[in-house]
This record gives sequence, structure tokens and C-alpha cells, in this order.
Amino acid sequence: MKHPVLPAVIWSLGMVYALFSPGSEVPELPKFYGSDKLIHFGMFSGMAFLWNRVIRQRLDEREKKNSKIFTNYLVFWIFIAIFTEYLQIMVPGRSFDYLDIVTNIMGGTIGTIIFVYLNKKGSILV
Repeated sequence: MKHPVLPAVIWSLGMVYALFSPGSEVPELPKFYGSDKLIHFGMFSGMAFLWNRVIRQRLDEREKKNSKIFTNYLVFWIFIAIFTEYLQIMVPGRSFDYLDIVTNIMGGTIGTIIFVYLNKKGSILV
């Protein structure tokens, strides 16, 4: 994609809306154990993948195949994963959950790992 910023921004805005809407405005989740964790995982893996595409576009050709660069950005995804959960304490009807932090970090990590793998393989998805 020539301009990967737009999908990343749209995804991020959707996450902000989903994570910081008051509890009374959150749609009812599917009725199975861990469904909210699956949603957290998907949001953060998608965010990490899409923003890694933006980062990749800004690198020169020599740096694009270097997975260490993308791994360094993983610290940022971990910070965001923890920070967003702490901010939910201030939203009416929302709560803090350590397991959500773990799930957020796992999602960001897996999103970055998938990106690095596809980048090394030269996939058209990155």
C-alpha cells in the first residue's frame, strides 16, 4: 500500500472509541468465556501490525529487512497496552484488569511478530 497511514489511524481511532466509551455504551459481547480478551488481542495485534507498516514505509531499503528495528518498536506497543488499561479506570462503567494488560501485550507482540515474518518473506501485505 502506498499510503499505510490511513488504515492505521482509522484502526487507532476505532480502538480509542472502543476502549474509552462508558460501560453503558459498550455493545454486549458474545457469550463465551474470554470473548473480551479475544477482542483486546485482536485490537492490539491489528494496531501493532498496521503501525509497523507505517514505520516500514519511512525506512530506507537497507533498514526494511532488519527485524531488529521493528522489535525495538515493541516497547512502544507494550507501553500503550499498559497505559490504555490504566486510563480505563477513569471511564464510567469500565474497570482495570491485569489480564487485559497481558492480552493487550500479547496482541501487540503477535502483531509485530507477524509483521516481521511477512516483511522478511517480502509479502504484499506489508
